[in-house]
Amino acid sequence: MNNTPAMSDRDLSDKEYLKLNRIPSMWEIMWREIKRDKFALITLFVFIALMAVTFIGAQLVDQDIANRITIPHRDLSPSEWGRLGTDDGGRDMIEIMLLSARNSIAIAFIVTIAITIIANFTGLVAGFYAGYLDLIIMRIIDFFVMIPTLMVIILLVSILPNYDIQHFILIMIAMNWFAGARGTRARVLQEGAKDYVFASKTLGTPNFTIMIRKIFPNVVSFIMVGFILSMAGNIGMETGLTVIGYGLPFGTPSIGRLISLAMNPIVLRSRWWQWVPAAGYILLVSLCIYGVGFAISRAVNPRQRR
Repeated sequence: MNNTPAMSDRDLSDKEYLKLNRIPSMWEIMWREIKRDKFALITLFVFIALMAVTFIGAQLVDQDIANRITIPHRDLSPSEWGRLGTDDGGRDMIEIMLLSARNSIAIAFIVTIAITIIANFTGLVAGFYAGYLDLIIMRIIDFFVMIPTLMVIILLVSILPNYDIQHFILIMIAMNWFAGARGTRARVLQEGAKDYVFASKTLGTPNFTIMIRKIFPNVVSFIMVGFILSMAGNIGMETGLTVIGYGLPFGTPSIGRLISLAMNPIVLRSRWWQWVPAAGYILLVSLCIYGVGFAISRAVNPRQRR
């Protein structure tokens, strides 16, 4: 026998009222904006599918076999070899593509995570404390912003002994966090001038608690947008630097390394399967990231919501 009391009309109306008047979370607002934007929704699913195929496929590839040079199978087209043909070492292009894509995406993700942490911590501290600390931090950032980033990266790559992947990641992190710090600082300065911050300080709340529990949640949406768009930029930078020979060390599979094969006129004209799929992959991934990123940026800005 069911002893649960029946819900009255009064209770039902109260629950419906609360449901209709509940303030949605930022995650719900973002998801709603993505669903309303058909392009963003499609690019989100395409991006998830691409990442699943890339990382799961790369795990299934035997790297020893994939990197084994087979002279008789050199430069075979898809019609001759099947699937996606072979490269100049007789290696299967599908396997090389999976390993290259995984490396490029993983490196860009690591760099973006590190840049986000450094930039937003620096911007949070500078914007909250302001005064002389903010002045010192911002003058240091202004100095590094004036330095041509690309030229410094090329110089460091050229002079570092025993240059490897770890060096490349550290260089990318060191030269790309300044803009994010300035943006976070500006948002924190806006939040710091609001009444809830003054009220917290008046009540004696520690500064660290105000920064982490009060201000940070109100700028996290801005940080998310910066993270997504920075991810696409870092993928493009790694690819571009590797193409011109100042990115990942020689021999490291990456999308940039495959695209750089097109610098050979013979490959460019008659061996499209060795570079076109890589170029298409990086273009599609960047398009997906920007599609989702712009939808989230609209969700963060109430004036731009649909």
